[in-house]
Order: sequence, then structure tokens, then C-alpha cells
Amino acid sequence: MAGVFNLSRVFRFKAAGDIPQISGFPEDPPEAPTDLQIRMKHFTEIENFTFLGYVLAHECDGPARLISTLANVEVPDKEFQGMIEKAQTLPVTDEELGDTLLDVGINWEHFVASTNSMMVTGDPLHISDTRLQEKIDSLDIIAEALVREINIRSIAHGKHK
Repeated sequence: MAGVFNLSRVFRFKAAGDIPQISGFPEDPPEAPTDLQIRMKHFTEIENFTFLGYVLAHECDGPARLISTLANVEVPDKEFQGMIEKAQTLPVTDEELGDTLLDVGINWEHFVASTNSMMVTGDPLHISDTRLQEKIDSLDIIAEALVREINIRSIAHGKHK
């Protein structure tokens, strides 16, 4: 369920069997009267998304496993693609998974927030610097894959209670 004020389209909810889950990240821009406000709401949603995932991962407190949702993930940035390929081979606990998501999410949020001056007018979720946009898009894809993994692990945790 969304928060009392519904300022973000990202939320935690209970799935069948009373299992906590994190909503998917919205692909369309948030509603706002100006491009800058849309961009600000977007990076607030990034922060909410990653923090909610971080908390849920720590609640699961499971053993080290591979991150299944990184299999076959491809991102436009070569640096981040290399990190994905390495991460695919490393088992991580649920707590480590949450910490990783928080790190990725903070980077994603800061890449978006620090590039406001490059914002494309009329398309505020994109910037004019193609290489930086590839990094932003890559962090987005990675964060969404990590939250999907946390949701999977939350389901497994709920079944073992």
C-alpha cells in the first residue's frame, strides 16, 4: 500500500500469503507541472525504491546465494556490465544483497540528481550526455534486477516460516 500522502508511486505491499514485496519501478515519468519537478520526483522514487528493497532484504536475513535475476542482464555501460558479470558468480546473503541494492540505488539517485543541468527539455528523465545517460540507465536496470531478487527471496523466506 502506498504511503499516506502518496507522494511516490513506489511502495511496499503484501502479496498472497501475507508476504512482503516491493512494487515495480514505474517506467513512465511522474506527474508534475515542470520538467525539474518531474526529475525531482523521479529521484525521490529511486531513493524510495532502493531503501524499501534494502529494508526488506535485511528482514529476510537468508543465507548466501547467487543473484538469479542478474542472469542474462545486459546494460549499456561497459563498466557496469563488467560488475554484473562478476556479481553473477558471487553468492550473497540477503543482507549483502540489500546493502548492494542500497549502494546501486544511491549511485543511481546521485547520477540523476547531479545531472539536472543536462536535462533534456520536454524529456526530463534523460540528459544530453549520452555516456552518463548509459550509466544512469545501467544503474536503473541493475537496481530493478536486485529488487526482483529481493522479492523472490522474500517469497522463499515467507514459505519457510
